[in-house]
Amino acid sequence: MSDKLIKPIIIFELLLVIYLGWLIIKEKRDNRPLKNNLTNYQQIIKSLEKENYELKKRLEYLNNPENLKKELKEKFNLTSPDEKMILLPENF
Repeated sequence: MSDKLIKPIIIFELLLVIYLGWLIIKEKRDNRPLKNNLTNYQQIIKSLEKENYELKKRLEYLNNPENLKKELKEKFNLTSPDEKMILLPENF
């Protein structure tokens, strides 16, 4: 190959390398917010999975009639017909 062809090819390759480097840097810069969003969403998913697990456990607990009865008594001061309730003052 002649010297007249080598110089333009080297200049073209150099410009191509510079252009590709610029594209890579631009892509990394543009993806930075996406990575932050991904981390945030992963934390939200983890939190929701934990909440979902706790709610399933609570539902499983309340599916037992005895546990449901106990919860109703505690929250709404309910009694069975054969029970009596004694109310005491808070300062007692």
